[in-house]
Amino acid sequence: MTSLEQISAIASALRDVNDVKPSISAPLGRAVFVGSGDSLSSALLAAAYGHRALSSGDLTWTGRLPFGTDTVVGISHSGTSGATVRALRLAAQAGKRTIAITSNADSPLAAAAAETQLVPSLGIEEVIPCAGHLMLGLGVAAVAGEDVDGAASEVARSLESQEPELARTVQELPAAAPYGISVLTLPDLRGAGDFWMLKLIEAVGVNVRAVPLEESGHVDYFIGPEPHLVLQLVGAVGRTRFERLAVALESTGQTVRGVVFTAPDAWTSRSALVLELAGAAAGAVFAGQAAQIWGRPPFRGGAVNMDARHIKLDDEPVTA
Repeated sequence: MTSLEQISAIASALRDVNDVKPSISAPLGRAVFVGSGDSLSSALLAAAYGHRALSSGDLTWTGRLPFGTDTVVGISHSGTSGATVRALRLAAQAGKRTIAITSNADSPLAAAAAETQLVPSLGIEEVIPCAGHLMLGLGVAAVAGEDVDGAASEVARSLESQEPELARTVQELPAAAPYGISVLTLPDLRGAGDFWMLKLIEAVGVNVRAVPLEESGHVDYFIGPEPHLVLQLVGAVGRTRFERLAVALESTGQTVRGVVFTAPDAWTSRSALVLELAGAAAGAVFAGQAAQIWGRPPFRGGAVNMDARHIKLDDEPVTA
């Protein structure tokens, strides 16, 4: 499937899906949004609204909440991620407000929370998944107080506008897979960059690092001499700095490719959300195309155990 076909399928599903219906009222106070895997990328979107985002394991396996926490929001599409369920149970035991964001009202995550924000499932078949993140991301925004009515269709339009740029970048990929990949971002695409990292790992099985732009000049500058690919996700700001650091990284023998996203006409919390989610979906498409070009079977072609038992609750059945 070409990038255009993949983008068209995702955009069509986004236009068909029901809107997320906000169900959480009252201010969150000092909230911590937690998730694992794709759901942690969704949690990162809460930072734009002034909240914290952590891996659910940071709470579960320390047995502690950050000082001053009022609310813990657990995120899992299936609602069965073991560490996230336990994080909500820990928060409840500490007397904190607990909220679940999930598509599964009957899940252990929903049972562990005092309140639940349901999100619809996006009806699409995927090899490198992004559907769950898109819906959970809208759920995160809704819980944070964002107006998300009609937002899925806006994400579809934004994603479609990125197709020519994405296709160009795919065509400019090196012929062979690099030893590693760095994904550089500024805050306007920070959550998307984290998602690109996850999808590239799933798709091509090489080491990938998501990096704040400025840190690439301080740290990634020294990567090598093995082949290394740098992907710059360029949004609404900072283009001159991206260009200067590209020159520096190329001087060390690294391959630098820029992906320039169409910036919104007006910068608001909603337009920022749309850009982040469209950028994330583009990452899943890009990763799938890279896997085809480099001959790398996604998820290592089944060479590793895919039943996910190691991340589920010990006392809960394993579900997809």
